[in-house]
Amino acid sequence: MIKLKQNTAKNLLRSIIPILLGIMLFSCENDINVINSLKIDEGQAVESTYNVSMTMMDSGRVTMLMESPQVDKYISRHEYVEMPKGIHIVFYDSIGGIRSTLDADYAINYSGSKIMEAKNNVIAVNTDGQTLYTEELIWDQQKHKIYTENEVKIVTEGKILFGDGFIADETMTNWDITNPRGDFELNGFDDDSSSAEKPTKTQQP
Repeated sequence: MIKLKQNTAKNLLRSIIPILLGIMLFSCENDINVINSLKIDEGQAVESTYNVSMTMMDSGRVTMLMESPQVDKYISRHEYVEMPKGIHIVFYDSIGGIRSTLDADYAINYSGSKIMEAKNNVIAVNTDGQTLYTEELIWDQQKHKIYTENEVKIVTEGKILFGDGFIADETMTNWDITNPRGDFELNGFDDDSSSAEKPTKTQQP
């Protein structure tokens, strides 16, 4: 009688084990299917917002205002935010006065590295009325620097300077131009004219 029960128990185990294994495999397949269904298309924005106005605060005061018609958020190996329809940024001083402004037709901001790239018709203006024109400008938010290795044009004090690069603080009051050329008077100056040869680097006049 005991032997019969032992044999019956073994037979039950033999029949149950394949069923349990089948259930486990089925569950694993379902989990994989769920995971696959949750995979995000890195080329597709996970969130889009419109007519955005955002402020950055430091010690209770506004240090920056950013406005954009459209902001798209992407999640990939490096999370980033894209402003495909342009951007307008205002930097403020400690008493709320405007230090400088930045405008561009396109911008992308990398959240992890805190680097923003402004592209296409980039214009930066400081409180002295000095204006920078270029096609790409990078803003390092950790170092509080803006820079580019692209060609630049700077209009300042009735003159125009050209260069092959630029670096400045966020106020754009302390800046350097790489390979400067020009120093033309604005009166009667044609923006399409070629520039003259000059030394390799200069500081703000």
